[in-house]
Amino acid sequence: MNKKHTMKKAAALALSLALVGGATGCNFLVTDSVLDLKQVVATVDITDNLAASEDYQNVKAGVEKLIANKGLSTDIPKRDLVAYFINVGYTYVNSYGYTYEQTFNTLMDGLVNNKILTQFAVAYYLKNGFTGDVAASADECLTFVSNGQTAEGLSDEEKALLKAHPEVLTMKYFLTENGTAFEEYNEAVYGLKKSLNNSLDSAEKTYITTEEGEHTHEESRTLPTDVDTAIEEYIPADYEIYTGRNALDSCGEYEKVEGGTATTRKKAYNSFLSNLQGYGLISETEDTAVITELNYYYIELSSTLAGALVDKYLDALQEEAIKALEADNYAYVANKYTEIKDAQEYAYTQDSSAFETALDGLSDDSFVLYGQKDFGFIYNILLPFSASQEQQYAAAKNKGLTQDEIFNARKAILKNVQAKDLRSAWFCEEEDSNYSYAVTEGYYDNGKDKGDSTYLFFENNMVKTDEYEKLGQYLGKYPYNGKATQNADGEWEFTPNKVSVDGFIAEMEGYLNNTLGAGKASGSLYSAYDKDNASTVYTQDGVVDYDKFIYYTGKVTLENTDRSQYFYAENNDSYQALSAVNELMFAYSTDTGCLNKYMGYAVSPYKTSFVSEFEYAAQYAVKQGVGSYVVAPSDYGWHIIYVAFVYDADDGEVYGGFNAQDVEKEGTFSNLFYESLKSTSATNYTTDVQNAVLNEYKTSATRYVSRYQDLLDLDK
Repeated sequence: MNKKHTMKKAAALALSLALVGGATGCNFLVTDSVLDLKQVVATVDITDNLAASEDYQNVKAGVEKLIANKGLSTDIPKRDLVAYFINVGYTYVNSYGYTYEQTFNTLMDGLVNNKILTQFAVAYYLKNGFTGDVAASADECLTFVSNGQTAEGLSDEEKALLKAHPEVLTMKYFLTENGTAFEEYNEAVYGLKKSLNNSLDSAEKTYITTEEGEHTHEESRTLPTDVDTAIEEYIPADYEIYTGRNALDSCGEYEKVEGGTATTRKKAYNSFLSNLQGYGLISETEDTAVITELNYYYIELSSTLAGALVDKYLDALQEEAIKALEADNYAYVANKYTEIKDAQEYAYTQDSSAFETALDGLSDDSFVLYGQKDFGFIYNILLPFSASQEQQYAAAKNKGLTQDEIFNARKAILKNVQAKDLRSAWFCEEEDSNYSYAVTEGYYDNGKDKGDSTYLFFENNMVKTDEYEKLGQYLGKYPYNGKATQNADGEWEFTPNKVSVDGFIAEMEGYLNNTLGAGKASGSLYSAYDKDNASTVYTQDGVVDYDKFIYYTGKVTLENTDRSQYFYAENNDSYQALSAVNELMFAYSTDTGCLNKYMGYAVSPYKTSFVSEFEYAAQYAVKQGVGSYVVAPSDYGWHIIYVAFVYDADDGEVYGGFNAQDVEKEGTFSNLFYESLKSTSATNYTTDVQNAVLNEYKTSATRYVSRYQDLLDLDK
């Protein structure tokens, strides 16, 4: 199960984001008044409320002891409020029309709520222990903190900073379960370091000289969903903050800004330090050589770890909700499935249009459980007329020709349609914008001359699968169809191979057969289509015979067409086939509306808004079943239609019910249905408990409004 945090801490300091660029646009800041920013604008101490709680009164003394020893913070300094405004509140004022008073009161609510939740999370683990049956004592925590402040291997600076910020080790104690499980602690530290690197990256770019038009990638091209999306749980084994004062190769998996040098990085870091001094977060005498030995870094670390502990607590609440779903072999989930299916059956049998509307909203967390025959989903690959061919066709239609003659004129033009691989837009000499990578094996060799190198796309997603999300329905083995070379200046030059409709059919069938096995995909010219005779009569008694427009039909022989396995990738030839076709759609199609569309276009057996030739061909293809493909023209060019999903029962359950055995098989219907229900149930339960805690403990906060009244009065 992927861990998904449900709450982004509203009160996270994130001073790194605010202070790298300073207080641009925030002219109310009195940066020369360090003492003003150090004022405590609110305090939170939940111990009295714990004493009044029947469930938590036994941990009051423990929380009290941690607060007394400074291991648990109660203060909210004005600096936090100002930094929070720079990160979030400024947008409220300028984009959403909030007054300053409304904004700062809202931000104060967030800071106070976060402090309450942090303290309550500590109380929760003091009460429940790390294993659920052994309570973690405050004394053990204080011993952990004391030992950590004098641990061997620490520099004198680090020991001093840990003593000055005891909450760092307190949070570490609870996150690591007394030093026995470091995953969540390491994740939090990595997140902080990454945030600081990202902020320094942004600042560094202002010092890198670039020329207009320096890069050469072509017009934009839609990217598959999740390109370069890192897996949330991935934590590099070696990752450090790069300041320019340390060696780049000592920073592990951190990747420097393109065009950056040690000099530009030092400039960004020096600007950052200057802003920190302005906020009184570092002194003029502080050694700034190592960023992780700054007082500021430990302020950030304390806040980050506190936020991570709140996440840990909220995750524990989620697990409580999830256990209820999993009880009695997922009985609740099965009952919920039946409840939704029965409601849909009633709605769709009463009103067939409701079913069509539901198909438009279909997704991996919004399901149509009761279907109707001859509906389906298709991918559409459009090989378009060129600009000159569009003009030629427009001229023919303006000559006063009969409908037959217009169709014949279009037919003659269609013979000369030539498409090309549109993914040249995914090449760029700038590393951050380049999605191509050279390969020598592991790709589909279609026998085309590609020059010195063969190029695939999205190396991060396709190769670094332990670090980046996999791309759904994207096979990733079809290379750029043409020559792609870089000149001496690093600029890309392309010679794409021109592809006729017959050439594309050969490409598609070749790729499918390479993927699934020889002979799996095969087809032929459609019998009603007269390929060579332009005098064919297309109309009879004024009625267009759209069957004669179908040019080619074929089908992929699939062993697994089980609808409940639609997105289950493992050993699933149906999934492999649609992934191959989807990749070709990204490569060639100019119908961008079908790209990244869940399962493609929904096709109804009734009248649709599609152009007539496409509508007829799509409806015909759906009737042939999953894996069928049809080629037909329209006024836009050639359409290659692939059937991804069909409803072929007279009326009934689409997925055959909820199957508890499939819950752990990622991509199956039962897995997706359970994950959706789990997410909703866990989120609702967590939100309810969280709101109850905040309501019960809201009286534990004391606000010193006079100390930030100047901020509330900015509207005057």
